[in-house]
Amino acid sequence: MRTVSTALLAATLLLTGATAHAAVILPPGATWEYTFVDPTGDPNWNTTTGGWQTGPAPFGNCVSGCGDFFPATQWPAGAGEPAPFTDDLWVRTTIDLTGYQLSTAAWNLGVDNGFKLYANGVQVMGANGEGFTSRWEYNGTFLPGNLVNGLNVIAVALEDHGGLTAFDMQITADAVPEPASLLLFGTGAAILARTRRRTRKA
Repeated sequence: MRTVSTALLAATLLLTGATAHAAVILPPGATWEYTFVDPTGDPNWNTTTGGWQTGPAPFGNCVSGCGDFFPATQWPAGAGEPAPFTDDLWVRTTIDLTGYQLSTAAWNLGVDNGFKLYANGVQVMGANGEGFTSRWEYNGTFLPGNLVNGLNVIAVALEDHGGLTAFDMQITADAVPEPASLLLFGTGAAILARTRRRTRKA
């Protein structure tokens, strides 16, 4: 029994060592390209970068009691136009997902008031809500095909209803296991298999 227990412990440790951990690909406070002039007449506005102003998130106009959204880049309040509201700010950036598992990529976002999130030109999510935002008010994962291994363009169209403004987001993903981790995983699985065979024979 001691041999079996030792083998099981070793296998468990090896398997645990192969577990992936989420890495922050796009951190809160990242630098974005941005514009206040509607770019949507250009069909490539959410698939390319270059030529816009740049500034760090959070975007907003709060001066006190802002929590995680004290502005690093000013986003003036909209004119308080009546519904249906229109977008006021457009932001975009690139992320490099080389070496990451695309199926684990996830996003978290806070905005006052609305957003449309795009990945490589495809809309991933959109939502709208009254009142100030929180970290993280919205979250989700990317669908298969939204992202590619390598560089990806992330773009967001943002909407304000007057008064306070705010925006920031982050993206995370699990790293692809290193070859050494895969070897450990295979070794652990082999130990478990041998242990089970020995247990059956006993």
